[in-house]
Amino acid sequence: MQYWEHIERVFRARSLDDVKSATSAYTKALGFQHHGYAMKLQEPSLLPGLAAVPGNDFFYFEDFASDWSKTYPALAAPQAERADPRIIQSREGLPAASWNARGETSYELRPRVYLMQRTRRTLQMAGEHGLRGGITVPSWSPGMRWSFMTFTHTALFDPREMLPTVASAVYFVNCMQAALDRLLRQRQPLPTLSEREREVLRWSAVGKTSWEISMILRISERTVNFHLQQASRKLGVKGRRAACARAVALGLITL
Repeated sequence: MQYWEHIERVFRARSLDDVKSATSAYTKALGFQHHGYAMKLQEPSLLPGLAAVPGNDFFYFEDFASDWSKTYPALAAPQAERADPRIIQSREGLPAASWNARGETSYELRPRVYLMQRTRRTLQMAGEHGLRGGITVPSWSPGMRWSFMTFTHTALFDPREMLPTVASAVYFVNCMQAALDRLLRQRQPLPTLSEREREVLRWSAVGKTSWEISMILRISERTVNFHLQQASRKLGVKGRRAACARAVALGLITL
C-alpha cells in the first residue's frame, strides 16, 4: 500500500475500529513495530464507547507487546499532565521529535531543563520495556486538552536518522486526528430536560443560589435542588456548576 493510500484510509474511517486498523497498518509501513495514542478532551465526549476510563474525557489505544501498555491508562490521572513529558510536549506546543532509549532527542531541550530530565527518565524506562527508539507526534484540535501519537522500534537509532520519517508521520497523525474529530462530532441525541429544569439551570448559571431561585420561581428550595439533581443526572455530570456548563455547551440553555 502506498503512503497516500494509508492517508486516504484513515481520513475516510467510519468508526474508531477503522482508525485503529488504519493506524496499525501505517505503523508497519513506516517501519516501526508498535504505536500508542492518547488524548484528553476539555469536555466529556458525546460518542458512546469513546472513553477508556470513567469520565468520557480520556481515550487511548495502543498495541505494545509489553507492560508499557499499562502506562497508558495512567495518563488519565490529573498529575500526569504535570509529570509526563509527552503530555507536556503537546500542551506546550513543542514539535514532533524522534528519540532513543539513551534519552537523546532530535531537538535541543536544554532551555527546558525540567522537561529534559523528565524526558530522559521516560525514554530510559521505555528502553527497559524494549522500546529503544521512536517518534512522538503531539497533535491538537478544538475541544482538546492534549494528545500525542508515538511510533516505536526495538532498534537503537540515532534520533537524527529518523528525521526523514518525521514529516510523513506528522501528516498521518494530523489526518488521523481529523478522522477522530469527525467521529467525535457525530453527536448523539441530546438529553431531554424539562422546562422547569432548564429554568433552574438558567438562573443557577447566572449565579443565583437555590434559595434565590426558589423566590424567583415561587417554588420550594428543596424542589429547586431536586430539579438541579435531575438535570445533572440527565447530563451525566455531578454538581450544579458542571450541569450549567454542560447545558450551555450543548445549547440546552442560553445566558
